[in-house]
Amino acid sequence: MRIERRFRRVVKPADRSNAVPKVVPLSSSDVVVPKVHVEVIYAYEASKGVSFDNVVQVLEEALGRVLTEYREWAGRLVINETGRPAIELNDDGVVFVEAVADGCLQDVFPFDPSPLLLSMVPPSRGVPELLLVQVTKYKCGGLTLGVARHHQVADGTSASQFMNAWASACKGIPPSPILHDRAALMPRDQPMPTFDHIEYVMPLPKPVAKDTFNNRPLARKKIRFSFDMVQKIKSKAVKENDERGFPTYSTFESLTGHLWRCITKARGLSSDIETRTTVACDARRRLTPSISEDYYGNVIFHSCARTLVSQVTEEPLSYAAGVVHASIKRLDNDYIRSAIDYIEHRRQNTASYGRTLSTVLSPDLSLTSWLQMPLYKLDFGWGTPVYAGPPYVPFEGLIILNASHTQDGSVDAILALFEDDMAKFENICFEVPN
Repeated sequence: MRIERRFRRVVKPADRSNAVPKVVPLSSSDVVVPKVHVEVIYAYEASKGVSFDNVVQVLEEALGRVLTEYREWAGRLVINETGRPAIELNDDGVVFVEAVADGCLQDVFPFDPSPLLLSMVPPSRGVPELLLVQVTKYKCGGLTLGVARHHQVADGTSASQFMNAWASACKGIPPSPILHDRAALMPRDQPMPTFDHIEYVMPLPKPVAKDTFNNRPLARKKIRFSFDMVQKIKSKAVKENDERGFPTYSTFESLTGHLWRCITKARGLSSDIETRTTVACDARRRLTPSISEDYYGNVIFHSCARTLVSQVTEEPLSYAAGVVHASIKRLDNDYIRSAIDYIEHRRQNTASYGRTLSTVLSPDLSLTSWLQMPLYKLDFGWGTPVYAGPPYVPFEGLIILNASHTQDGSVDAILALFEDDMAKFENICFEVPN
């Protein structure tokens, strides 16, 4: 299948009468996220009585209206007068692309990672725009909406809030006000980190040239764990915990532990080296007081589970799940406030924590969950998507957990590993010893 981008326009806030240029400094949790655009594809089947031209018009006009409130997306990243990264709310606009495919949605279903999926989203590497969208028409009458949004502007929760506001604007519902101030996650006047934040002291990234490292090609796959398999993995961890008198772990912690074990085994690493799994955690309800609902930005902090390769691979599943559980539980108000100060204290160094498109994490993993994001509820007026998820995993060792299009409790693990490691992983990832 071939996708042709035909029209490219810039959409600016529809109402700029009261717009006063403002610079919003980025918080500590903004500056350490990867300096990349996060890409998401929403696929919609054909809807009777709704033409593609009408869809484009409705989306574009509603986008202008919602940008009146969400001006961050129409702004640009700058360095303010104090030398801090910031967003200038200058209303320079977002990119809106129309495209046409010479095939049908069924030809790419179920949207496994591929270069074709990347063509459903506007190119975003190195561009100044913070938001780029592409609407693609298919021969079957279906369409995809590809969105690339800069991670330093918002995390998944805030980005979903914007997408829902855009969908509501298509139905004539104005957006609710948001807070254009990130002071709640700024460091104290005298930064005083009180913990050793190993999660922000990462090994130097290893460059990858054209998807290879030491001539090892990368493979990107979407592995579906059925609802029954997910429950089997959790039950195994719970059973082992009961036998050892340990607390019960969550489904997420159990699945993360399982992935960590299987990938570490597949990599064939030396048993005496350390392996780490970092998890992106939403801190909105972990802080005291909790972050207000109108706060807009990144409220993501990372846990870091660390142990020896031999312990991950030789101990039972409950061990790996337990290390993950302990690292996540550690993220309370005191730890997060310390992290904010720590990031500020080392801002010049930790700003490079944002990984690029050419990073190898082995022997480590980085995991982010989209399971709580309402991707499959996004209705612009022509129904909910039949698929919603990322088109691509940018670097080795990254895992994105996403709800399956089957909507039956199955979980998709979208990941990138070296090709030979991926083959080994696929051979063992569905094995759960009794």
